[in-house]
Amino acid sequence: MPANATDLVLDIGNTRTKLALFQADRVLRWAAVPTGDVGAVQQFLSTDRPMAVAIGSVAKPDPTFMQAMEAIAPVLELTGSTPAPIRSRYTTPLTLGADRLANVVAAAQRFPQRPVLVIDLGSCTTYDLCGADGTYAGGAISPGLRMRAKAMHAYSARLPLVEPPDPPALVGTTTEEALAAGIHHGLVGEIEGFAQRYGKDRPGMAVVLTGGDAVRFVRGSENGIFAIPLLTLEGYHALLLHHRTRLRDPFDPATRRAGGASAAG
Repeated sequence: MPANATDLVLDIGNTRTKLALFQADRVLRWAAVPTGDVGAVQQFLSTDRPMAVAIGSVAKPDPTFMQAMEAIAPVLELTGSTPAPIRSRYTTPLTLGADRLANVVAAAQRFPQRPVLVIDLGSCTTYDLCGADGTYAGGAISPGLRMRAKAMHAYSARLPLVEPPDPPALVGTTTEEALAAGIHHGLVGEIEGFAQRYGKDRPGMAVVLTGGDAVRFVRGSENGIFAIPLLTLEGYHALLLHHRTRLRDPFDPATRRAGGASAAG
């Protein structure tokens, strides 16, 4: 593999896609574009020609977009059951989100021999725990910031839809302020609660925030909490590199959808 070879990695969400160009383990550049926008991906690449395209997605399948990516370079679709350089205790890998697996893989590499909790703050808030021995223990899923706001608006007759400011007052003096306080500070309390409970029996546990709202919630948090916005992309690339080392021909059509048990191998 040439020393200057690059890989394109895509983290596809329902409305936005993060993408990055990697060279070895270094991000050369990254961007966020509308999901399904082939032209935006091509514009991002410009004259670069990656060796491979790694894709993790939580959106609906888009065959047209996938065909366009295959025209750029061989594509590896990543799932929650993709073989990974960590062990896993998750008993339903076929239902595990590829982003959750990628998060713990990247976190385990950043914090070797140390327990680490990854909190991904997106449409949903996910909590994923990796032990000091590099074993994925599982985690939890709860509504994200805006999902909480939409739920209270949708399931009540008179509560308005609010976009919490950053940060809202702790004590609201109007209904809108009270909603914003409950949404934001309720999630803060949840984050702190999970970190405290998971860390109780895991001395030295690192806590990593990622996702669209990571920077918002890392402000004012206790020391020892890290915000790593590109963690999921790092994990997808690590899964691609692991796949590349496991197979003689990693882009044989039979192996491009990287399934199988999620365990080191």
